[in-house]
Formats: sequence, structure tokens, C-alpha cells
Amino acid sequence: MIRINLLAAHEVRKEKKQPGLLQGTILASALLFGVIIIVYWILGNQIQLLKKEKGIIEQQTRAAATLQKEIKELKEIKETAQNRLTLLQNLEKDRHGPVQLMEHIATTLPINQLWLTTLKENGPEIRIDGISLSNEILAEYMKRLEASPLIRQVDLIQSLQTVYKDLKVKQFTLTARIKEKPPDFPVEKK
Repeated sequence: MIRINLLAAHEVRKEKKQPGLLQGTILASALLFGVIIIVYWILGNQIQLLKKEKGIIEQQTRAAATLQKEIKELKEIKETAQNRLTLLQNLEKDRHGPVQLMEHIATTLPINQLWLTTLKENGPEIRIDGISLSNEILAEYMKRLEASPLIRQVDLIQSLQTVYKDLKVKQFTLTARIKEKPPDFPVEKK
């Protein structure tokens, strides 16, 4: 009987295959390790780039915040200046109003027949106290005032007979309302 040792032959074949497998495993491990190193290097470079971008963005954010603060301060300065300018324009516009009103009241006076003793302005209302030689002269003065482009309503509050330097005169009190928007009169500029 012949016996064949199949087991030994089989082991011999296995031994021949193992060195190729070992080399393949080493090669695959080296390749995998190389890929890991390359991926690590690429990711490291991307992290460095992102850190640089973050630093630039933070720097730009700080610069933008500084600019926003400066813009806010400039807007506040502009608003203050605009308020001052508006105030000055209103004062310039209103400074001629009382002068024009006083001039108009004075020019409507009958010469040497009616005299004003007091003139008080309280908002849109004017109170005029004075002396007149007669009620007719006083009525004519009231008509002249009502015809004025500056005054819209004139009311007689009181008229009393009194003596002034040996003359019998009428002491009176009038109220008048100023029109909302007086017309613009030409003003001489120096």
C-alpha cells in the first residue's frame, strides 16, 4: 500500500502562498498609511487656510464695527447740525414777523388822532391799548387793521371816556388775531 501524504503537500503549497500575501498586506498597509498621511496633510493645510480666513474676517469685523461707530457718531453730529440749522432758519424767518407786524400796525395809525400805549403779543393774539380822539377814529383804525394781510380779526374789548391833558379822549383796548401764515414782505438786506 502506498500512502500519500496529502497533508504535507498541502502545507507546502500554503507556505508558498503566504509570502505573496504578506507582501500584499504590507503594501496595502503602506498605501493606506500614505493615503492617511496625504489626507492629514491636506486637512491640515485646509485648517491653516481657514484659520487665516477667520483671522482676516475677524479683522474686517473689527474694522466694520469701528466704521459703524464712526458712522453713528457722524449721524448724531449731522442730526445735531441739522437741528441747529432748522432752528436758525426758523429764527431767521421769525425775526422779521414781529418787525413787519409792528410796522404794519404803526403805518395804519391815523396821524395825530390815535396813539398806542401798549402792544402785547401772546402767540397768535395781540392786545393793543391806546388813546383815540373819538370813537369814529377808533372804528376807522379797526377797519384798517382788519383789512391788513397780517391780521384776520379785530375785537374791541373796551372803550372808556377819560381826560388826558385837558382833552376828553377815548381810552381803548383791542384784541387782534394774527393770520397763520403772514405773507412774505420784501425785506431789505444789508
